[in-house]
Amino acid sequence: MAEYLNHPLLKKDIIERRKYQENIIATCSNKNSLVVLPTGIGKTIIALGIVAHRLNKHKDTKALIMAPTKPLVEQHLKSFRDLMNTEIIDTDLFEILTGKVAPDKRGDIYKKSKVIFATPQVIENDIIKGTLNLKDISIIVFDEAHRISGDYAYTFIAKKYSEQAKDPLILGLTASPGGTKEKIGTICGNLYCENVEIRNEDDWDVKPYVKNTKVEWIKIEFPEELKKISNLLKSAKSRKIKFLLSLNVIKNNELSKRELLELSGKLRAMLAKRRDPILFKAISDAAACIKLNHAIELVQTQGLPQLEAYFLKLKKEKTKASQTLLSDNDVSQASILTSYLASKGTKHPKIKKIIEIAKKRATGDKKVIIFAHYINTVDIITEELEKSTDLKPVSFIGQKKGNTQKKQKETLDLFRKGKYNVLIATSVAEEGLDIPKVDTVIFYEPIPSEIRTIQRRGRTGREKEGEVYILMTKGTIDEAYYWSTRNKERKMKQIMDSMRLNFNSTGTEIKRKKAQPQKSLENFDKKAITIHIDHREQKLIKKMSDIEEITIVSKSLDVGDIIISDKVGIERKEAGDFLQSIIDQRLFRQMTELKSTFEKPIVILEGKNLYGIRNIHPNAIRGALASIICDFSIPIIHTRDLEDTAEMITALARREQKDRKDIQIRGTKRSKSIGEIQEYIVSGFPDINSRLSRRILEKFRTIKKFVNCKEKRLEEIEGIGREKAKKIKEIVDADYE
Repeated sequence: MAEYLNHPLLKKDIIERRKYQENIIATCSNKNSLVVLPTGIGKTIIALGIVAHRLNKHKDTKALIMAPTKPLVEQHLKSFRDLMNTEIIDTDLFEILTGKVAPDKRGDIYKKSKVIFATPQVIENDIIKGTLNLKDISIIVFDEAHRISGDYAYTFIAKKYSEQAKDPLILGLTASPGGTKEKIGTICGNLYCENVEIRNEDDWDVKPYVKNTKVEWIKIEFPEELKKISNLLKSAKSRKIKFLLSLNVIKNNELSKRELLELSGKLRAMLAKRRDPILFKAISDAAACIKLNHAIELVQTQGLPQLEAYFLKLKKEKTKASQTLLSDNDVSQASILTSYLASKGTKHPKIKKIIEIAKKRATGDKKVIIFAHYINTVDIITEELEKSTDLKPVSFIGQKKGNTQKKQKETLDLFRKGKYNVLIATSVAEEGLDIPKVDTVIFYEPIPSEIRTIQRRGRTGREKEGEVYILMTKGTIDEAYYWSTRNKERKMKQIMDSMRLNFNSTGTEIKRKKAQPQKSLENFDKKAITIHIDHREQKLIKKMSDIEEITIVSKSLDVGDIIISDKVGIERKEAGDFLQSIIDQRLFRQMTELKSTFEKPIVILEGKNLYGIRNIHPNAIRGALASIICDFSIPIIHTRDLEDTAEMITALARREQKDRKDIQIRGTKRSKSIGEIQEYIVSGFPDINSRLSRRILEKFRTIKKFVNCKEKRLEEIEGIGREKAKKIKEIVDADYE
């Protein structure tokens, strides 16, 4: 007889009772936890059980469930509404929040709702703006928790939650946390984990619920005509690598795209120090190698139409680097041969194999998902499958080419209902989408990511046994990706097994963070410095919100990025943005506005290797820097990184606000009342802040009376002494030069 999971807030006799789920729910209900489970065996049910426990225990609190995408958020909302007991909890108070909901409406939604389902960017923005305080949320669920690293919103939200909540509980869910101890440690640290629950397909309590998935790697012969194109491209690349080796700037023949980009930066930095013509050629060759690597990958793993489209793109670029590359004899021959073979209809043999597998597997009510890395490959596969009367294919890509989220949802609904039986998708279908009845998954190519491989594989074998086919072209980069992924997966499994043995007993495997206690009113009163930061500066806002003495006001600023006083406005430029602003000619317009708006404008230039990250002549960069300093009289402060920038802004604000002056936001273009405009005009006089401008207007009532008054009457106002009064009158009476 079937047994069911029972709880007052859950519907009776609906959720099948599984021992491993009950054990995990019991363990994670009172400890910050990371739960690692294979795809398709009930992470949502675990979240549901823990949320029910917390809302029942802390009746006046709320729950927040987050997921990276809107479709996944909507999926969670549906699951919770379907499975929670509406006689006890009002599911009408379950609300969904994504970027589609207007910011001015979200405040009321937070107040009224009981369970909030949201994308993390929305939550992050509302915490920063003060629309949302997390104090009354008794649990946050971080779905796809492997994303919690770096600048991703999950990291910021977990930190703020640990500081603000009265009784916080964090639950992280993932099927694939990553292949290194550092990566997994980062997830656990950022989630303030006290507990890790790990299950895999071989565990005794999970095994009965795991459907067998057969994985088959299919090796595809690389045709001679495609191999000839590949060899021509390799020959061109080999000459360029040989030249780079002769300069001693690289040590081996095989360089990844990341290594080539790093090399380009290194060469540009060398060029900034010495104007050696050889360095120009080295930079050009490094850039050509990146393009050739991509071209080689396309012919080896994708097909001729994809490579032909790439050659056409290079021709349209009309840059010197692209034209030099295309004029190379081997590259030119490769391009001609590609066009000739493509015109004859020559296809990569993977296409034939895809059609063969799809015809065998997409029969009756069975469904197939085909994953491909590139959109144009998805289009080509779809076109080829449409020629078969046995198949009903549909493409599924991200929000490009007018493909809205609404259209994505419609496509998935039609796929579920059987109007389509083959879904050809990019990576957008890898993570979290509810496509339960898929019998077969086909990889058009291996991918060098163990997380994405696990997610792709997990699209099948959910309700019944599934099959996975991974196509791999022999002797190509496909094989390198195959071995890379296998090694990463094996390593991840070893790390997870080690964590299970050591996390709870010794705590030595993972570097964990302690949750921060809720700050008292006294703590907040100590925030003596107020800094206005443009709402688009999200990274800086997050970094500076950690500084105890700072109050951040996030708003739209028309001029500058940071305002720290009536006089001081700062334009923050990361090195890449600074160079781009030279190219698109924004820089000098921004400097003009900054100079005309603030008495003490400042530019903060953040980052290293200014001369090495873009192909811009060093003299152009030096000229721009010289113009800012000499023509605009604006000082430039160099900082190492974001943290250094935050500390510098704090130091400037601390010094500028030592007398606690009110900050007047100047340079904004919003519609103002007459009184605000009057205050704005008066505060433009030297040493007149917003508070003093109000005193002046309260005494004289009009600007006319203020500028026409005698010097002695000015001295009567608190805050204006003899020297300041004299300076004001000098400005009023002076001829314009």
